[in-house]
Amino acid sequence: MNEELAELAASGATALVAAMGTDLWTEAKRLMSGVVARAHGGRRRRELSAALELPSTTTRGVVDGEAVSYWTDALVQLLHRNPGLAQDVMALASLRIPRQPDVAVQVNSATGSGEVFAVQHGNQHFAGGPRSRDSGDGR
Repeated sequence: MNEELAELAASGATALVAAMGTDLWTEAKRLMSGVVARAHGGRRRRELSAALELPSTTTRGVVDGEAVSYWTDALVQLLHRNPGLAQDVMALASLRIPRQPDVAVQVNSATGSGEVFAVQHGNQHFAGGPRSRDSGDGR
């Protein structure tokens, strides 16, 4: 398989997995179902169709590397057997998850005498590093 089709498969898989847990999932699933429906090989088609129906464990904004690998391999195989599916995979790859700049989730925790220094959407500057509470010099 040529390198361009392999890259297209990876892009399509990444777009598919990135859409899981978002408002674009219905469209991504429809596009991928179309690719699967036009693929050759009954057993593989049934397997991929079933995989699309599984509940996603991917959360909004997270791309699961294992899921991307699974779908990349699947798309590579499908494109190898039928390069004519490239247009359909390209449509899937062109899906873009809209950025939501007003939504930010941050979880910070520290135990014992730990300290957390966190920032979102900006920079954090220190004139000097934080002093250790356990420096042992009696201060």
